[in-house]
Amino acid sequence: MSPLDWTLLSLHLAAMLFVALVLGHAARRLGIPAVVGEIAGGLLLGPTILGRLAPETFAWLFPPTGPITSGRAAIARVGMLFFIVTIGLDISLGEFRRIGRKALSVGIIGTLVPLVLGFVMCYVFPTVIGVTAKDQFSTALFMGSILSLSANPVIARILMDMGLFKSEIGRTIMSATLVDDLVGWGLFAVILAEFGPHATGQGQGAAICGMVFVFIGGILLLGHFVLPRLLEWVRRHLPQPAGSISCIALLALLGAAGSEYLGLHSFLGSFVVGIALADVYRNHPKPFEIIGDFSYAVFTPIFFVSMAIAADFVKGFDLWLVVLITVVAFVGKICGVFIGGKLAGMDNRQALAVGCGLNARGILGIVMAAAAYDAELIDLRLFVACVLMSVITTMAAGPALHVILGRRDAARA
Repeated sequence: MSPLDWTLLSLHLAAMLFVALVLGHAARRLGIPAVVGEIAGGLLLGPTILGRLAPETFAWLFPPTGPITSGRAAIARVGMLFFIVTIGLDISLGEFRRIGRKALSVGIIGTLVPLVLGFVMCYVFPTVIGVTAKDQFSTALFMGSILSLSANPVIARILMDMGLFKSEIGRTIMSATLVDDLVGWGLFAVILAEFGPHATGQGQGAAICGMVFVFIGGILLLGHFVLPRLLEWVRRHLPQPAGSISCIALLALLGAAGSEYLGLHSFLGSFVVGIALADVYRNHPKPFEIIGDFSYAVFTPIFFVSMAIAADFVKGFDLWLVVLITVVAFVGKICGVFIGGKLAGMDNRQALAVGCGLNARGILGIVMAAAAYDAELIDLRLFVACVLMSVITTMAAGPALHVILGRRDAARA
């Protein structure tokens, strides 16, 4: 990069952080997630608004190609790897074992029902989705994977705000996200490896599934037997918290590199590393909190603003597509979890509350949509619809829990 490129990239990032800070704060003041404001900042700076009102300024500050755009994409992606690690920390295998049958029933059925509905939707409404016979199967798999997700960091914040995080309902919801997210990201990894731009050929689904299973299982085994001892050695022999932060960042990058090399997405590797480190985090949270605070304050705003800068949301907006995907998202997740909850012995109120809590796709849904769009698995219309679905389901989760449980009953739930 030339000095001029570096200057422009610095201005580029500064503008993105500024609008993310201002509009993210405005969103929080209105009682909605900051990510909504950050996406709005991207709409403001991107082709949706600035590109229409001042196309020359937009082309100068945010050129579509070249070293500045590549630099922004690299910074946003590497930063998100560290944030994705902190998302995985909220999923504890130990907590999942303690909750047992209830979380397993809610997690499995609450994942399979929206997954199947998302898949079938692409065959029942191919014209609305906008798929051809050639890409119908891969698009259907993607819709199943994104609709099966639950955004555990957003859900955790909602539960904390309501005083439900340590309740039976809260523990069930957070444990069930283990199934949701592993299935969703595991299936997405298979889609990328089978149908993505670097796919070596089709017809190897079983081998790819096995590879995903071995990769995830290997990292989780390391997290149980090796990584706690490694980080304990780091705490004893290196300056703290810097030494632990460096080690955690190293593990995140290695996990991302491994998953990317296997043809999976780098986010999957860092996400599983976070799950593997969940028990270490509970005993020694400070290094993880520092990474989480910095990545959340700097890198996630850059990522979400950058994501909106890369797409024209006006050009890609399709009302009927947004309505279809959002309705299927609500029906699939809430009904699936409700059935699973009833089979696990919950009453109607508890099962419905857990379903509404798990319905939020939040940041994970947006990240998956962005990764699929970047890999050319979905088009602009579907990308915009998936982002809006993730925002709508997230904004609905908190109010729905308040209506079902009530503030006074939250502590007893």
